[in-house]
Parts: sequence; C-alpha cells; structure tokens
Amino acid sequence: MSNVETIFFWLSLLFYCLACSGFIYSFVFLKPRLVPVMAILVGIGLVAHSAAIGARYLDLGHLPWSGEYEYALMGGWFITSGTIFIGWRNRSLQALASVTVPLVILMMGYGFMSNPRQAPMAASLKSCWLYIHVYFAWLSFSAFSLAMAVGVLFLLKEKSSRQGELNPVYAKLPSLTRLDELIFRYITFGFITDSIMIVAGAIWAKDLWGSYWSWDPVESWSLISYLVYGITIHLRVTMGWRDARMAKLAIAALSTVIISFFGVTLLVNSSLHIFQVR
Repeated sequence: MSNVETIFFWLSLLFYCLACSGFIYSFVFLKPRLVPVMAILVGIGLVAHSAAIGARYLDLGHLPWSGEYEYALMGGWFITSGTIFIGWRNRSLQALASVTVPLVILMMGYGFMSNPRQAPMAASLKSCWLYIHVYFAWLSFSAFSLAMAVGVLFLLKEKSSRQGELNPVYAKLPSLTRLDELIFRYITFGFITDSIMIVAGAIWAKDLWGSYWSWDPVESWSLISYLVYGITIHLRVTMGWRDARMAKLAIAALSTVIISFFGVTLLVNSSLHIFQVR
C-alpha cells in the first residue's frame, strides 16, 4: 500500500466507525434525528474509500480486483455505495447503513490483515470478461447485503412492535409490508446479477483455462450460493414465504456469499481464483 492509499483507507474506516457508533447510540437512546447525520458520515467515509481505490489504481494501473484485501476494498465500496444511493432515494431507508456499515468494517479489517501489498495482475487475466464478471459479482454481493440489512431491520421493527412500544428509530422505517417487499426485490436483483456473473465467468474461464466449468472450490461455493438464493425466490413465489421467515432467510443466505468470496480462499490454497502470491 502506498502512503496515500493508507491514509485514505484509515480515514474511510474512521468515518465508518464513527457512523456505526452513532447508529448504535441512536437505536439505544431513541434518537432518530441522529440517523441522517450518521448517513452523512458514511457518505464522507465513502469519499475517502473512493480515494483509496483511486490511489491504488494509479499505482497498479488497474482497478483492485484480486486478493482478499482488494476483494474487501471493492466489495465494501459497492455495498456502501448501494446503501448511500438507496438512502438518498428514500430517507426512510437511511438506517440500512446501521447494518451494512459494520459488515464493511469487518470486511475491510479482514482484508487489511490478510494481504494489502500491491501486486501486478497477470497479463493472461486482462480481459473484458474479467471486468464484467467481477462487476456483476460485486453488484450481486451488494444487493444480497442490502437484503440482509433490510431483513435485520424487519426483525427488529417486528419485535419492537410486538412489545407494544415502538422504538422511534424503527417508526421512521417503512412499514413491515414494504420492508418485506424490499427484501424480495433486492434478492431478485442480486440473483439476476449473480446469473450474469456466472455466465461471464464461464465464458472467461473457457478462454483462460480451456473449460467453462472446472468445479473449482470458489466456483462450487458460488453455485451453492446461487442455488440458495434461487430456492429463496422459489419459496417466496410458490410457497408464499414472507415476513420473518423471508427476513431470516435473507440474513442466513448471505453467509454463503461471504464464504464464496473470503472463506474458500482462506482455507484452500489450490483454487484457480487465487490470482496473487500470498
């Protein structure tokens, strides 16, 4: 990491941590007016986050696409950007950042502890299919993370409603019916972008490794994740799963995506998707 990238990386984490602390305070001490302020802090953190990515791009000559640190850096950017965009479009959803930002902090912390050093990308990997594959992978990860965040807020609001005294922060959220609909919409969007990611990856793999599918550990877990979300959509459309059951599914299903991006490469050293020397 260059000095400039390091500075902006830690600045982004600082603002994310401040925002996370503020969200916790607003939830615990019933201060809904703090939520928009914390959303602004997340936005400032995103600016610093973007600058860190820009600094790494200037050093390497390409966007950060490989290795645990770069996965975390870009993945966190997509998740945070999606959160900010949704909060900007609908202020009642600004509290989504209270769930997605802690996830981003953990991702970036793990990435930094893993392998933040710069490494050139192999010439064989420089293909337009790489960018399509990875771009849609991060779009799907962002959508599934947002579905998870809505699921958490749904369960919290539902529990608060049952207790008879609704937390004013939850009262600012959309209705439970609307939150349930958003969970399904984000999962559907993520499933579609995940489909494009798999297809683009298969085409790229044919050019790179000579076969569309190699049952590589990352490929296998990506397929498991894809099937889990496909089953989730099926349960919603044909079995009528809604509300708390759908929220819990959205939360649990994200674990398969996290394993695909981070868990497999942590445990397996022979994956074709490990592009950098550890």
